[in-house]
Amino acid sequence: MNLETYLETNNFEKKDLTILFSVGCVLNVKNGDTYPLMADSSIDFSDDERMNIVTDEFDQYWFDQLGFGEEVVVKDTIENVKEKLECVKECEWLESKAELAMGI
Repeated sequence: MNLETYLETNNFEKKDLTILFSVGCVLNVKNGDTYPLMADSSIDFSDDERMNIVTDEFDQYWFDQLGFGEEVVVKDTIENVKEKLECVKECEWLESKAELAMGI
């Protein structure tokens, strides 16, 4: 899948992607997904190459290799994605409580 197809299919914009040159990947700052940069400068958007900085395990070496300014982008992304996940979990919990109260 190429960049345009990825953006269109997943409803993202180019500004949602940040290249992390020091670790050879692209970070989607909206959802925390990372994709490898290939030797020809393309991005491998295949699902089997995707990793998420919040839900998947990255070793300390990966974080240590982040270049100047990249660690800030990664930390901000982790915080924002975790905040969204917590909000979704809270909304689901509230929905289940309402359904129980209404006998649904």
